Amino acid sequence: MKRKFAMLLIVMLMCVSVLTGCSLVGRNEKKYYEAVVCTITYQDGETEEITKRDLINAYNSYGYNYVENYGYEMKKAIETTLDTIVDNRLTIRAVENHYKNNPTEGKMLNENETTYIWDKTYDAIYSNLRTYFNEVTGNKEYGEETEEEKNASVYAPYEKQAYLEKVDGAYVIKKKVSASTIRETYKARKVGEVYVDYDFVDAEGNYVFKDAMYEQIQDLTKVANKQSATSWKEAFNKYIDVIKDNYTYMDFKNDKECFIFEMDRVNKILKDNYIVEKYGVIYNRENHEGADVANVTVKNVLEHYSSKVRADFVKYGLENNSAYGNDILDNVGDIDYVKDDSDYFYVASIKLDFDEDQQAKYDMYKAAKDNRSITVEQYNKFVKELYQSVYATERNAETGEKIEGNTISAQNLLTEIKTAVASAGGYDDDETADYNKNVSYRKAEAFRKYLYLFNDDDSLKGADYNTVFGVDAKNEVLAKEDFGADNIKNAILALYNEGNAKVGDVSELVETEDGIYIFFFAGNVENLFGGIDENFDVSRQSVAIEKLASTRLNIFSEKTVFDVIYEELTKDNFATFENMNMSYLRSSLVKEDGIVFVENNIKDMYK
Repeated sequence: MKRKFAMLLIVMLMCVSVLTGCSLVGRNEKKYYEAVVCTITYQDGETEEITKRDLINAYNSYGYNYVENYGYEMKKAIETTLDTIVDNRLTIRAVENHYKNNPTEGKMLNENETTYIWDKTYDAIYSNLRTYFNEVTGNKEYGEETEEEKNASVYAPYEKQAYLEKVDGAYVIKKKVSASTIRETYKARKVGEVYVDYDFVDAEGNYVFKDAMYEQIQDLTKVANKQSATSWKEAFNKYIDVIKDNYTYMDFKNDKECFIFEMDRVNKILKDNYIVEKYGVIYNRENHEGADVANVTVKNVLEHYSSKVRADFVKYGLENNSAYGNDILDNVGDIDYVKDDSDYFYVASIKLDFDEDQQAKYDMYKAAKDNRSITVEQYNKFVKELYQSVYATERNAETGEKIEGNTISAQNLLTEIKTAVASAGGYDDDETADYNKNVSYRKAEAFRKYLYLFNDDDSLKGADYNTVFGVDAKNEVLAKEDFGADNIKNAILALYNEGNAKVGDVSELVETEDGIYIFFFAGNVENLFGGIDENFDVSRQSVAIEKLASTRLNIFSEKTVFDVIYEELTKDNFATFENMNMSYLRSSLVKEDGIVFVENNIKDMYK
């Protein structure tokens, strides 16, 4: 019988972090957690059971978001989580059947894919562990420099995961990379004669590649730099403590068993998500002419964005949370609602550091002035001469390495920057384009060259957001502690120009105790949409998705608000199936009345 499959609409938000919002745990009884909450009986007579442990793990990984982000009652959240598990199992079963019925297509997961899933699992585990490492070290990695940090001065355009395309008058989201391309192009690796596969078991019953992953993580705690090794060990212990706190019902014999449990959890989420993605690739082509249509829909993106804005409106608008000022200065990327009476803006900065000799001289002059060994006039003269000796060294655009001999004085650099930015502009060929915005982008692109190639501060290179400053009702500058010096605040206030600053405005040279700054006004921090209240919902606005897709987080990057939401919906915290085809899968794969929920083993979780 010819199969016609409707599009599988899956928001794959399985949590790969152990940092969950709440935990459904209680007693530590084996019988309790192994109780069956659902049985699936397939057409071929095989059965599959979902246990309370499966349900609790799923709730802790993503189901709690039904309560926290969507306002579900606990009963509905538990039931929806269980439905999601069922839908996930059926989708995976459909992919398994496809490869059984089409043996010429090879194994369900080929060597490229098992290598890819192992790599993604390690990346996720390492990323989680890195979070704790950063807590321990305060983001300071002793004696280590990542490849990304080494090449920070090389501009790398943002690689989009998905993009919008109009099909029959409506937008669909198409993936840049899909399971089909990974199957064909991801490079498989061998260890000896065996391809990398997390689930591989050798003749002696050893999980070779699972153990290898654990040992690779352990190696971080044994690096040559003792301070770094100690920090990694402390981070590992913090990670272990969180796992144990979230899964108190597990009777772990030792830390290794605990950590491998976490590795298994993350691997299963990523593997299942990948197989579900394959379902979309396999069955959606007929309806979408071979396109890799994403499982996340435009509606999903708009609804998720709306829920984030509503949550922040309540937090900062209705509740008038006093943390707003610090939050927007320190964590603007976590804020989706800007208060109407606030005045904050983005600023990019180029820093030219003193070299060791210049720093020593500055410190000497300052100490001499403070102890009155020299007059203020002498100090000002010495320091002025010192600042005139500060030069920027150009970097190679391909490698990020400084080019010996290619130097320019701070003053000449400022002049060159102002000329380049001022001349950026021209006319747009597209009459429908937002002219002012495009001019702003061109000015930012002109400044970006200097931001990357003449800048001793790497913190803004490739960052999602620029530094945020504010100006309050008293006309005083609000700034992070790092930019709290009076001369910096005075320069920012001048750049702000009583609220009349435009993208592309550049400050004069700003002298500090360790070098020189040049500041660039990069736009206001503002809401994308008006009329925000506790009922805010842009999912019914036809142009809303276009606005999300055209609004950059950082004027120097191509990454947009749409990109952030899409990534959240494919990498973050919860899963929901919105699939018209699930009725087909249930009828074709499962016997009549073959899905049985055991209510008595569920209801204690929400009563």
